[in-house]
Amino acid sequence: MDIYKFKPIPAHTNFQLPFELTRKGFGTWLHALEESSPSQRAHQILLAIQSINISNKLSVEKKSLLLICVYQTIPPSLQAVRDSLLNSALPLTPEEQRNAEHIVWIYAELANGFASCIRKKSNTTNAQTFFYGLQSLITAYLHISEIYKMPYANFWKQSYLFYGLARKLEIQDLTLKTHDRHSNTVSRAFKHLLALYHCDLHQFRPRAMLNISTCVEKYASLILLENKFDPKKPSLYSGLDLNSDMPPNNLKHLKKTEKSAFYFFSGFDAAININQNANNEAQGSGIIKSLNRELIQQASKSLSLQQKRQFTRIVEQKEQYGIMGLTNTIQILRTNSSLTPPQPASSNDQTYGGWSVPDLELVSEGFETLFTMQEQLKHSDFTTNSPNITKQIEQVFHANSKNFSDNTIWSNSSIDENSESTGETKLSIADSSIKGYKIIFNTENNNLKIQIGDIIGIKHKDTIEIGLIRRILQLTKHRIQVGIKLLSLESELAYISIPNHDSIYTWALFLSGIKQLDAADSLVFSDNNFQCGELIKVHRANQVPYTCRLQKQLHLSPAAAHIQLSHTSVTDKPKKDGNLDFS
Repeated sequence: MDIYKFKPIPAHTNFQLPFELTRKGFGTWLHALEESSPSQRAHQILLAIQSINISNKLSVEKKSLLLICVYQTIPPSLQAVRDSLLNSALPLTPEEQRNAEHIVWIYAELANGFASCIRKKSNTTNAQTFFYGLQSLITAYLHISEIYKMPYANFWKQSYLFYGLARKLEIQDLTLKTHDRHSNTVSRAFKHLLALYHCDLHQFRPRAMLNISTCVEKYASLILLENKFDPKKPSLYSGLDLNSDMPPNNLKHLKKTEKSAFYFFSGFDAAININQNANNEAQGSGIIKSLNRELIQQASKSLSLQQKRQFTRIVEQKEQYGIMGLTNTIQILRTNSSLTPPQPASSNDQTYGGWSVPDLELVSEGFETLFTMQEQLKHSDFTTNSPNITKQIEQVFHANSKNFSDNTIWSNSSIDENSESTGETKLSIADSSIKGYKIIFNTENNNLKIQIGDIIGIKHKDTIEIGLIRRILQLTKHRIQVGIKLLSLESELAYISIPNHDSIYTWALFLSGIKQLDAADSLVFSDNNFQCGELIKVHRANQVPYTCRLQKQLHLSPAAAHIQLSHTSVTDKPKKDGNLDFS
């Protein structure tokens, strides 16, 4: 099956440049575009770059310098378009698709412009042209990956041209002071691009891709790229042919021809260092830091080239019904369950020691500040006299879901009691193993959305298997290939509460452990009131509630947490997770 590649750049138009071909002229014109919509602004920038590329009014050197100015100047003008893709799910809306096309075509055209300016001269000016050509391709590659497609035709061939010619001119390691980031040579920029490919970005959400790119760039100097490899350690290497338009490949799959120019890539040393420093590299705090650390470790494992398929996959062709999302899966299980959460306490006055206490409300330890803030919002005197503080408090309780923070990571995860949507859809299973599925998701006549890290339920006669979406690849306009990692062969509805405070609870999926697979009982839920290491009370149908510990984090995504339970003495402390081992 042909992989769905990104749409090629549209042909040049007769767009007349409305500015002089100078840095000042471009800057003034770009500033005037601020009144336009983000999409219109991006389209105008694309047309301008195309016109610069076909213009014959500038020398090669001056055109290259102008394109560098364009590359350095346009990010703020494109920020709104780029941000619109950071939280996107598949299938994209028409506006998201248009934004993705504009942003990729802009950087693809910049790369084309730099390619037309290269000359066989061993100087810093020429090195800059090669370098910014690669930087343009890196940005294009990130945005292509964000919508889970493959690069357009000649993408890899052009990147190989930039690196191969720079190496032939021996300017690949010239340091460029105009670029203050870690990859400040042609060689490091090229290694950065190759590393992104080996991190397998299709297993991450768009926002995570950008964080991973920033992290990987810091370790580009540790990546090996030579015209030979260590024969004692072939598993640490992939190979690429600079005279092809193919991405790096397994050494066993390289096809040698008379024109082949092989180079060999190894990111093992960089991966080890990234993994060891994952905690320092992970941004944020609390849940966000834990999530980012896990994603960085996942990327480093892919970069090391040491990931191997553990279970044999069986090719299948069968239809199965699936349930998209943790909320929808819980809703379906609730329809056939006798389990009910505690009812809200009566608002009647409560009495203690003969004193009447109106509307007594218990607040769990650790939540006093949030309770106080919420109470302040109820009083008009406070909101009127303290508008700035009120605004800050409202941001905590009504945060925009697009702002990625501890307060918003699971802000849309509450179960809607009256929701009629079940998220149920028909799936085509392409292959399966004991630990996963490859399914084909058809977006035609289907309103459901999918994202990396989402929970998915696979329906069988009497059970619902629970899986996690681990990888996405767009196959055609309406067909998406989805890799599913199974968390459990069956699931049970449960809710968990804070011990001695059953009114503070959240719905969850209880996954029974399987001794044969050395898997303990675990829970899947999305509520940051309950975190790894804490004691909880588990409520299941037809069972007496019991207290246990959220012992070990197994998976963490913006959609849910999967945490192993410990039924040992509640005084036992949870074990700390060690670093990943690539051996």
